[in-house]
Amino acid sequence: MGRAVEATVMELTKMLKKDPSASFARVEAGEVEINRQCMEIEERCLELLVERDPMNEKNVRSLVSTILIATKLERMADHAIRVAKVADWAREEEIDVPEELIELSQAVVRMIQETLLVFLTDSEDKALAVVSQDSTVDYLHDVLSKRLLSDLGGQDTQQAQMRAQFLFCTRFLERMGDACASICKRVYFIVTGKRLKPVAHKVGRGD
Repeated sequence: MGRAVEATVMELTKMLKKDPSASFARVEAGEVEINRQCMEIEERCLELLVERDPMNEKNVRSLVSTILIATKLERMADHAIRVAKVADWAREEEIDVPEELIELSQAVVRMIQETLLVFLTDSEDKALAVVSQDSTVDYLHDVLSKRLLSDLGGQDTQQAQMRAQFLFCTRFLERMGDACASICKRVYFIVTGKRLKPVAHKVGRGD
């Protein structure tokens, strides 16, 4: 799996260098293979743990998944501090924050709140509902990104720098929405033992 990641990053580096032999399809295929290997490793670890305690399969799923959920939550906090730094900068410089960015942040807050309820209640239906909400966050991210990019070159230096920072914020918030969806998928797996199918990546979204 480590070698697959290495090969994928090498391939995208060749793309950045405009190497004609480089291929986006190989990067995309690499990601699919890495995801498959990751799932295979996790399944094997679960099998080994269940072999030790076959009567508590759900407990084993919960133990392994909770570690991964904690990692997702920690990463969300990392994204939050990055966005907060930009918000603090905008406040100090008295620069208006785009309304769409505030709307996006509010949508993420709602996702987080509902994700915590999913974790506490083990609700399969609620987990599916939160996963579906990720498309709303993706939409707001795409709309705001296009707006910020549309006239970036027409701004003075300070405004251009701030708009670039707002653009990063949209990405951090979108990633937080992804993390919520991922946590809910984990809870669904804990409860049912079944995995929700991953959503295909969209070319051009930058995922």
